[in-house]
Amino acid sequence: MVACRRSDSTDLSTVAGPLCIGVDVSKDWLDIADNAGRAVRIANTVAAITEALGGPWAQGCRAMVCEATGGYERALMRVAAQLGLPLRRVHPNRARAFAKASARLAKTDAIDARMLARFAAFIADEPARPSPAPQTQTLAALVSRLDQLSDLRQSESCRAHQAPEATVKASIGAVIEVLDSQIDAIQHAIDALIASDPILSEKASLLRSCKGVGPKNAQMILARLPEIGALDRRKIAALVGVAPITCKSGSSINRASIAGGRKPLRDTLFMAALSASSHNPTFTAFRDRLKANGKPHKLIIVAVIRKLIVTLNAMIKAKNPSSRP
Repeated sequence: MVACRRSDSTDLSTVAGPLCIGVDVSKDWLDIADNAGRAVRIANTVAAITEALGGPWAQGCRAMVCEATGGYERALMRVAAQLGLPLRRVHPNRARAFAKASARLAKTDAIDARMLARFAAFIADEPARPSPAPQTQTLAALVSRLDQLSDLRQSESCRAHQAPEATVKASIGAVIEVLDSQIDAIQHAIDALIASDPILSEKASLLRSCKGVGPKNAQMILARLPEIGALDRRKIAALVGVAPITCKSGSSINRASIAGGRKPLRDTLFMAALSASSHNPTFTAFRDRLKANGKPHKLIIVAVIRKLIVTLNAMIKAKNPSSRP
């Protein structure tokens, strides 16, 4: 059964005019509401979502919002991309801040869906980011799995050093062998996916042409930053979380700092920036200039990360590889 609950008996086909939709995502179901007062609860499956959104909602929707839930929204994203719906996945903190600013403190799935519909109307004029291509979504899932396996292996490796009994060490060793096999299999799948897709392959080649960016860095950037090459330098830096945020009020002037962004990607770029600042003449000179000006080490590394991602973004946009010295 697709629909579990509907707020009224009005046919959804009567909805007219610019429509904004909010979707509260749970593990087993979705609560969908629009700014015209309609609401429905459906199962969180591709079939149910397609049936619910494939009619009038798909034709008249101006903006659609859901929160990031750690993966439960993937079926919704897939259907939205197929139907051409302008779905935006927003950080829960941003949506909750909007609810508090609207003085709406009650929180249920149905209330959240209506609040997200109002939030969708509020941000409807913001440029929508293109939905990741299916190949990019697959790559992101594979890279996430590789990270999970690598973390598990690191944990087991630490336990092996502390295990007091031979039987325990043998058990840990057996688990590590399985993890190594799975890590190799997932890495092979990642390499094969990138090699088989012309767009991913071209982007990976462009990224690797920049000295300091290794294959692991390239696959992480492709998986975690599908917008690379499609945004300007300021937006791409802000998306990563390395754009300086000014904080001034009255006579109080604080130092600009960075915040938000995509931390796993930033962690990867941190290592790439260290390599680039040591081995890439362009970034070495940039680092040395900042150091000569008395800038602190942490600020220098963040500046190198920002310059690196801006450079890579420009390379992808222009399809112009870097000339390795």
